[in-house]
Amino acid sequence: MNNQKVLPMKDLEIFGVVREGKFTIPEKEVTALKNGRMTDIVELSNLKGKDIHIDKLPARLSIVRGEDGNPALRIDPVYREPGIHPDLSEVERSQLIKKELANSKKSYVDKEGNIQSEIIEYDHRTNQFLSYNPRDIKAPQLVNGEELTPLQKKKYKEGETVKLADETEFQLSPSSPKGIRSNYKGLVLSVMLDGGLSYLLITGVQKILGKESQEEKAYSKGYLQAIKEVQKQAERRIARNPNDKDAVHDLNNIKEEYSKISADPSIPKEVRNDFDIHKIKGLNSIDTEEGRNPRNQSKDRDNDMEQGI
Repeated sequence: MNNQKVLPMKDLEIFGVVREGKFTIPEKEVTALKNGRMTDIVELSNLKGKDIHIDKLPARLSIVRGEDGNPALRIDPVYREPGIHPDLSEVERSQLIKKELANSKKSYVDKEGNIQSEIIEYDHRTNQFLSYNPRDIKAPQLVNGEELTPLQKKKYKEGETVKLADETEFQLSPSSPKGIRSNYKGLVLSVMLDGGLSYLLITGVQKILGKESQEEKAYSKGYLQAIKEVQKQAERRIARNPNDKDAVHDLNNIKEEYSKISADPSIPKEVRNDFDIHKIKGLNSIDTEEGRNPRNQSKDRDNDMEQGI
């Protein structure tokens, strides 16, 4: 999963995504770009070029690696009819459009004579086919607290379904709103950022194509344990910087999940009681454990480095 991409601000300004230093798209779509996902459909306006002027253009945005190796803005416009892909047979094309197939893996030889792969899937929002090279994808280290094996990481990068010990199944899907599909509605991905492990809470995940309504059971055992780590991470960030809007946003999302978990009758009462929303520390650094004990902050930072969080 491509996480925390550096945004190409010049591209964003050219296409009106950023104007006068402020984003013109919703905050959740900015977060999607930062986390390496495609946005939902946004409307670009007043686009001017050498011989073109477009008043409005509905499209999905994403950050990709440009020809020079630097981050670049990719714009996928919404088309009226399904597009085509030169590497797909008519049968594969039809299966992808009808959601009978999640994706299709193709191999080819690049200019240097190396065998490369591309994964092709269909984006029902824009009516076009998207493709990516598995080598450009960074797999998470852990999902719901379970460390992925090299084989599982390889399967993840290639869009195959990965299964965990707690029966959680998931697969990479760049065209999906959350960039991933699963048989559960919530996942916690642990990714390596700047040499440390960071937790990413993903909720509202769409189900894997071809699966029945297994997603109705919203919380796996691993997820319930991992969300506690996301909470600790958010509280730690707020303790260090009370103005960290991303951390406050994350903690608010965690509160929403706690409310849902504590109200889910399918979960044992003793487990639900452990997710009492009132147990979450406040959004002010003074209310956090670190804020109340500032002398422990330097010690905690050392522990963070040791734990790789």
